[in-house]
Formats: sequence, structure tokens, C-alpha cells
Amino acid sequence: MKWTAWIAASAIAMTTLAADAAPKDAVTEKSPDVLRAGQLKKAFKRLEPAPLLAPGVAAAPSVEDVGDPDSFGKNVTWLGLAQTQGVTVTADCAGSDPTLERCITAAPAPALTSFNEADLATINLPGKATKSLICFTLTPSVNVFWQNPLATPANARFSASASINIDNPVLDDPALLDPNTGLPFGGTLALGLSTFHDTHTLQPGEIDSKVLFMSRGCIAGLVSKRVLVESYGLTETQAKEFFKKPMTLRFGARGTVALQDFATYFYGIRLYGD
Repeated sequence: MKWTAWIAASAIAMTTLAADAAPKDAVTEKSPDVLRAGQLKKAFKRLEPAPLLAPGVAAAPSVEDVGDPDSFGKNVTWLGLAQTQGVTVTADCAGSDPTLERCITAAPAPALTSFNEADLATINLPGKATKSLICFTLTPSVNVFWQNPLATPANARFSASASINIDNPVLDDPALLDPNTGLPFGGTLALGLSTFHDTHTLQPGEIDSKVLFMSRGCIAGLVSKRVLVESYGLTETQAKEFFKKPMTLRFGARGTVALQDFATYFYGIRLYGD
């Protein structure tokens, strides 16, 4: 049976197993969706006395008030959806169907096997599709079967994240530098969203498995006007122009796995804005 067929059967079953405790080496995700320490300080800053306004004039909400004043009070605009091709890690990719999945040949146990697959799905947005924000709901599917064929205990592992590239002509400006690399953006904002991490010890001959569907909702978003200015160094004018331009979002996946007999991973994502 091809692993794609096994994925389909698993999706119908919708079986969810309890996740293991968070590993000690887990780190905070570095993406625009997760607020940084400096942004959190603003949320807890003591509010200054409100300025005096003319009677009947309401003050616009601030960052301290609502966290995201750019999108405050605006209607939600649905922007589309995509589902990635599945990524399969197994000892033999001979029967893999390249039109349905990306197959990675696994390293022998107990070595780690890494994957980094790009362009598993795309969404093309026209200019002015959203005003100041791209938000998301993301649902990954994890299917992994571990087996320890060794004579000693060893660590089983599966870690996967969504890698997302946003192509936008505003980022073609060579004077704009990506703070994560120190190099020009080259037209693309690259980011990642953590989706699943599991590490545990298997005894000799022991097997284990996990079939998991779960959803992650938007916090600060894939990208926003505020983060373009505060985190990526764009001017207010450039940040506004960013959302006036057409853009392409390209979805990939990266991760590591160990002691797997096979593992499969894909995700669906729906975008919305303001």
C-alpha cells in the first residue's frame, strides 16, 4: 500500500493520540506570529493619562489598548486556502508517486533524517487583497510509526514545521535587509511556523506510533504592517505599499525524524486578512 493511501485512510479515521510532554530542548518559535519580549512590554506598559479630545470625538485605540490597532474594527476578509503535498520519510521510495507526495529516503537507525521540501502548495493574492495583515488557521497532519531495531535504547524523534515564503515586489529593494540573515530580502520574506515536536526513548525492539491532527490559530499573523516596520525595517510607506502589491505565498515543510519505520506529514492552511 502506498503511504498516500495510508494517509487517506488515517484522515478518515481522524485518530488523535495524546502528545508527549514538551521536550526540555524546546525553544520559543521565532516568527512574526509570536510576540517578542519588546512587544510584550508594550502590552503591560502603564497607560499615560488620555489626551483631551473635543466633545463627541473618540480616541483611536493604541497598541497598548488592543495590541493591533491597524486591524482594529475592520471586517475579516477571506483570502483562500491551500493543502500541501505530503512528505514521506521511509527506507524505500521506489514505489512513491511523485505527483502525490515527496519521498525522502531515511538514514539507517539511529541517525537523524532531515527534510526541507519547498513549493508544496501556493496561494497567489492580487494587490490590495488585504490592508494591513495576513492571518491564518493551519492544521498539520502527523503520521509516524517508530521502531527500535537496535540492541540498545535509542531516541525516537519527529519534528516538523511549516516553512512559508512570501514573494512581494516591495522586497526587491536591495537596500532592505532581512534582519535574520543580514542580506537583502531578494523579493522574499521567509518564515516558519512550528507545528509538532516529539522526542522519547524506545527500548530494543519497542514500537510506537502517532496519528495526529491539530489546528493552530493566528496570533500576530504571518505578516502585518506593524511587524514590517518594527521587525523588518521597512518604512511606513513601504509597509503600506507591501499590501497594495500582488504577492505569492509558497508553502513548504522541514523537519527531522529518527527511528521511524515510516513518517508522513502535510498541512492545510486558510488565510484571512482585514
